[in-house]
Amino acid sequence: MLNYKSAILLSAVSLLAAANVNAQAPAQSEDVMLQGFYWDSQKVTGWTQLTSMAAELGENFTCIWLPPSASAEGYTAVGETNVGYHPRIWNNQNSCWGTAADLKTLISTLHDNGVKVIADIVVNHRAGYTSWVTFPKDDFGEFGTYQLTAAHVCNTDEVNTDKNAGGEYGTATGAADTGDNWSGARDLDHTSEYVQNDIKAYLKWLKSEIGYDGWRYDLVKGFSGKYVGMYNDASEPYLSVGEYWDGSYDNVAAWIEATGKKSMAFDFPAKYAIFNNGLANNNFGNMSWIEDNTTWRPAGMIHHANYRRYAVTFVDNHDSYRDGNKYTGEVSQAYAVLLASPGIPCVFYPHWNSSYKATINKMIDIRKRAGITSESDVEVTQRSSYYESYSKGKNGTLICRIGSAAPATAPEGYTQVAVGMNWRYYLDDACAGVEAIEGDSQEATIGAVDGGIYVTNPRCEQVRIYTTDGKQVHASDAVECDVKMAQGIYIVKVGSKAEKVLVK
Repeated sequence: MLNYKSAILLSAVSLLAAANVNAQAPAQSEDVMLQGFYWDSQKVTGWTQLTSMAAELGENFTCIWLPPSASAEGYTAVGETNVGYHPRIWNNQNSCWGTAADLKTLISTLHDNGVKVIADIVVNHRAGYTSWVTFPKDDFGEFGTYQLTAAHVCNTDEVNTDKNAGGEYGTATGAADTGDNWSGARDLDHTSEYVQNDIKAYLKWLKSEIGYDGWRYDLVKGFSGKYVGMYNDASEPYLSVGEYWDGSYDNVAAWIEATGKKSMAFDFPAKYAIFNNGLANNNFGNMSWIEDNTTWRPAGMIHHANYRRYAVTFVDNHDSYRDGNKYTGEVSQAYAVLLASPGIPCVFYPHWNSSYKATINKMIDIRKRAGITSESDVEVTQRSSYYESYSKGKNGTLICRIGSAAPATAPEGYTQVAVGMNWRYYLDDACAGVEAIEGDSQEATIGAVDGGIYVTNPRCEQVRIYTTDGKQVHASDAVECDVKMAQGIYIVKVGSKAEKVLVK
């Protein structure tokens, strides 16, 4: 029988264990992530360039995913062309993206601006240093020193099957690979306790010495998901996400379960269903899946309550953007859907740092204003001639409409807060900061959107827009109008109502 003190201790241990479950998939997360690079963007998104952007990044994002920072095979001088996915020296953080000192400065500056930093972790494989299975010593200071050899390489690796390995042919004596083979470098034996301890030390060192907050695991199809759970238990990242590149909901769900639900996964099922095969083809029916035969939700891992919390959603990444998996539709429509959906959205740098920047920033702001989280209840209410979803956030409800056939008028109790090429956002009046109109519900609404002015005009009164020097630049009597305008201040008159509007 337990005594009182033993019971208290057992209860405390149980609570601690419960707190650690799912710790790498933040609950009700309001994070918005930026993938802060693309393929061969070293001279655009290197450490010093991103440092200069830290304040702007902090205004819009809570997390940034950086490229692999360990020294890699081939050209590793700052600005050179090796992206870093075949690492050679884990504890050498001088890479084509910048020096270790520059990296520490970047991370510190991002932290000062409220941005957590996610490292790209490549531990499925390792590039040989001077030959196929010759590796440098891993020196992680207080976390230990390790020396990998051919004994730590999977016996199914090419070093045992490709005679180009020369004198090292047939020398790998590790266990068989627990996942898919990667032919470009040596597949590490994750069943080895020595390899496991080396990787645990590496991740702890990256947090302590470099300052990273979380992990993006590369090529997790290459080894069993249970090891990601093990590495996260040891390193305790704020957030972990695996690149399990597969459009199958069942396969991605199985990998998340294999980690012990100790990691999130990129929502490739949503990438293909919503964006590539749905929105890019104006196939609105493909964009949603039914949850448990009851409610239509945005497609992908995010369609089900069991996995919304574990999904990092995205339109494109550095790999898909340069091959046949690229999203080919209207970018602003894609982000309208992405930022109105559950999961943690990951914005792609080339999409953001472009003519879409102001629009995406505004969408992020609206998402935050509504309080939409990774686990928000989002119901798709139209999926045939257009797409419509209702997203219930902590602060209010956001309606997203996509498609030329979508109604342009705001539903009762909602205010249009953003509009673009065949997409619209509406927030409920309380969340939008608009007081409900008592008495006359036919009053006109005047406001600014990106690059223009919108007017809802139920009475069909004359709409006139003037510059501040009195020049009339628009006249109409439509029920609703969106008028593109240059930046500046305008006077908008609807019947006897007049308002000053700033177009940014």
